[in-house]
Amino acid sequence: MSKMVKRGLFMLGLLLAVSGATIYFTIDFNSLQSLESFNGESIVLALVALTIGMYFDGRRLQRLVKIGGYQLSIPAVLRVIFSNYFMAMLTPGASGGAVAQVLLLRSYGLPLGKGTPIVLVRTVFSIMFLIVMLPFVFMHDSIEIPYISRDVLLILSFLALLAVCIGTYALQTRYMKVFILWVAYLLKQRDPQAWLSKLNTLNEGLGLLYKRPGQSLLVFIESGLSLLFLYSIVPALMWAFSTTIPIIEILDRMILLNLILYFAPTPGGAGVAEGLFVFLFSSFLPTGTVGIVAVAWRVIAEYVPFFIGMYAVFSVYGSQFVAKANTDSSKEG
Repeated sequence: MSKMVKRGLFMLGLLLAVSGATIYFTIDFNSLQSLESFNGESIVLALVALTIGMYFDGRRLQRLVKIGGYQLSIPAVLRVIFSNYFMAMLTPGASGGAVAQVLLLRSYGLPLGKGTPIVLVRTVFSIMFLIVMLPFVFMHDSIEIPYISRDVLLILSFLALLAVCIGTYALQTRYMKVFILWVAYLLKQRDPQAWLSKLNTLNEGLGLLYKRPGQSLLVFIESGLSLLFLYSIVPALMWAFSTTIPIIEILDRMILLNLILYFAPTPGGAGVAEGLFVFLFSSFLPTGTVGIVAVAWRVIAEYVPFFIGMYAVFSVYGSQFVAKANTDSSKEG
């Protein structure tokens, strides 16, 4: 049995175990009565939110590729996006998703020197949007985190936003290179030059954006719209159990949850996502239903795109592509 098949079977077992545990430890007999009020329209709304979110995700990728001087068709854009979901789910830290995107872009005519910074900037813009939104999240929503007061959270969010603003400029200075080498030395990294290489790649991508500020702003807006619609899957699913849903408050918490998931060590954020979801959203739902909604959210937002991506990759490129993406992501890690 190949390493790829073993990893796929392990991932399937992990997802089933986590989903089963999430429902088992949150369900009770009262929730069975709540299920009677379930309305199927919420599933349709969730799928609509997923579709619109994917549309804006595709638009921003298409725009980034155009800024880089290339063209990408809609079918190619969709294949790249879904391959990201597929490979990200199979690798810790979602590292395989970026590699899969770069390899697919290369197959469509984009050299590695262009595809790599485009993919990196796409990820960075998503994280930047979430960080920009953090102060608004903590000002609007009284999220309670053990041992950390709301005032401290607000201060930390503003510091994170300030760091992003300063960092965007500082990335292209020699001081950042010195800082990277210093951090690599403290962490006893064997190959600090690899860190500098990633910094140079990011700067190449940002350099493209600096030349087209208007288009870059549109990419940032499309990144935000894509994320917000994808996060709207959650209030759509909650509507199955309650018609009084505080949508803004739920989106606030989804922003915080997904920012944390970017740094989750488990493949696809399995376990971490469900646990955080139960912690953040149990107060919005009838007793015993939060686990069901958590699993439904993961199925629609992650597992459906995962299987579409698996079909898209295997039908066109076969298992050899996946093996190469796994190998390359292991090297990066």
